[in-house]
Amino acid sequence: MPRVKAEPKKCIKSNLQQPPNTWVFVLKGEALEHSEQYTGTGTPDIVNLRHPSTGEAGVFLFSSANNSVQEILTFAEGKRSWLIEESVKSDGKMHLSTPIDPIFLVLPYLKKYCTTQAIPLDQLLRDDEFPQMERLLKCTGLKSLNMVADRKGDEELNAFKYNEEKTLLWLQKKTERVADILKQKKIHVINGAASATFVASSRDENVNTEAYLKHAHGIVSEYLMEDLSDKLLKYLNLTEETNTNTKRKICGNLAQPEAKHPKLEEERTLTGNALDLSKPTIKSIKQSIQTSKEKSRAKAAAGNKSITHFFKKS
Repeated sequence: MPRVKAEPKKCIKSNLQQPPNTWVFVLKGEALEHSEQYTGTGTPDIVNLRHPSTGEAGVFLFSSANNSVQEILTFAEGKRSWLIEESVKSDGKMHLSTPIDPIFLVLPYLKKYCTTQAIPLDQLLRDDEFPQMERLLKCTGLKSLNMVADRKGDEELNAFKYNEEKTLLWLQKKTERVADILKQKKIHVINGAASATFVASSRDENVNTEAYLKHAHGIVSEYLMEDLSDKLLKYLNLTEETNTNTKRKICGNLAQPEAKHPKLEEERTLTGNALDLSKPTIKSIKQSIQTSKEKSRAKAAAGNKSITHFFKKS
């Protein structure tokens, strides 16, 4: 029996391979291993810590000596890829590291466990769900922990008790500093604008301090629990903005905007809501157009006999 030759399979040859375990990072500031602030001999490490706002897992980057911590923000868009040397990485995500004050990370633990008693810091940061929290003990930023808590005992014990008044004062200074930076850089903070690029800078110069404080409060609140964010808002003497659209829905049909009829809208004048009776309506215009057409047809057919005339008996 003769052998049947099979059709050759189509093969696509490509030298492009996806690099395994490769992330694209944009680091804030100088390279970690070259900065004086990061004096470790190893490499930076990425770990999961409890996020101070949500309590859920967040991605953070420790320096090689664990004396500084940065938050990792991820920007992901569909249908994006990276070309890395001679390879293609289909995951087009970009990771950005931004410095964060380690006090923000410790603050939820202080507020939860140290309101009535002082607890040593090394015991406070023992979290079975997030064991990497102990790395914060080496962060230089925790030397200012007495700005939000009261130290109890000697320095060797390193025990702290949460102080809400100190915390709100510390957060106030943080918020005011952010507001000053927003104002110096002329960041657009007016609500309702589609893009600050198309707004004249002179308009932002007239924005009062309260507007910048409200915007700065929103930025700082990204690292605060909801109750502490509300207390900070009151501490800054800022009023929470109300949404008029929400109020209208709650109040019922009386506050709903007036329903617009498309034909009536076309008949309204530009000067007000009253109908202009001196102008013909759409319906009358259509009727006048039809009448003129009929007149022209009748005029063209004048003197001609109807087709039924030819079928009549003579």
